[in-house]
Amino acid sequence: MNKVPTIYEVAQVSKVSITTVSRFMNNPDKVAPKTRLKIEQAMKELDFTPKADAVARARQGSRRIGILIPFLTAQSFVERLEGVHTTLRSEGYEIVTYLVDTQRQLQGYLSMLPVSGRIDGLIIMALPFGDEDVENFKRHNIPIVGIEVEHRDVSSITIDDVFGGELAASYLIGKGYRQCAFIGEGGEPPYSLHATGLRLKGFQKKLEVLGYPMDEDHICFHPYGMEASISCTKALISRKYRPDAIFCGSDFQAIGVIKAARALHIRIPEDIGLLGFDDTMIAGYMDISTIRQSLVRSGEMAAGMVIDHLKDSGNPVIHTQLELNVVERLTT
Repeated sequence: MNKVPTIYEVAQVSKVSITTVSRFMNNPDKVAPKTRLKIEQAMKELDFTPKADAVARARQGSRRIGILIPFLTAQSFVERLEGVHTTLRSEGYEIVTYLVDTQRQLQGYLSMLPVSGRIDGLIIMALPFGDEDVENFKRHNIPIVGIEVEHRDVSSITIDDVFGGELAASYLIGKGYRQCAFIGEGGEPPYSLHATGLRLKGFQKKLEVLGYPMDEDHICFHPYGMEASISCTKALISRKYRPDAIFCGSDFQAIGVIKAARALHIRIPEDIGLLGFDDTMIAGYMDISTIRQSLVRSGEMAAGMVIDHLKDSGNPVIHTQLELNVVERLTT
């Protein structure tokens, strides 16, 4: 029987201390990138799997599914998590959430999780990963499923953000609006995907096709936060040539528009129409017209895909694109 490599051999081959290897496995972002790379290469060379993980897998797995996620407080992510949690809990799985704050932390998790023995599968929400990451997880028989992120060798749940913008433009023009504006978050961190820009791209493109191109002064990007959204809206609707409708990159910005409009005594929808994106629960509570992308359902489907891949690693990779549709309420 071949000898199973140990953490001591990993330390020896990578020429670092056992403490550093242990730190890599528990807090990868606390390890310098060059050192992390040496440890990863040593683990690959030795075909290292932590002893506890080997025992767990022989005992049918840890029944833990990891979730890599940015922006834990964003309502769209919260609702996706609800769908993931409901599905996994019904199948007896535990969820381990890894919140990503930096590019270095993302790379650390992608390097550490395949060899840590903590999870049996991984769901990645709106965070980029590459071929080498996928191969690393495959090597350790850990399936990945992406939500709002796609890779040819990984099952995924996505939407067409560009089409979502086109849908918004068609709807607003169809309702009789002619001077449309856009508000969204800018300056997203490099470790997350930038859906807002794609939604604007589709919105502008369709407005031009329909004969009502956007005024560049009617595009407003702002940093994350409600106060920034309110401030951005106030500046936009206080201009001499005020838009008659605003499309927001998310329902969160739409709430900021409502607050700003109230402060300036501007009526919605009588003076300005308003359309959000996502159809979060709060959009329903506040009667905001929006583009629905079935957030809870996307979480349920992703969890189901992970479970299917765990039950049979030979199951084919599936790429599902959810349908988008307009939900008309009281703001248009």
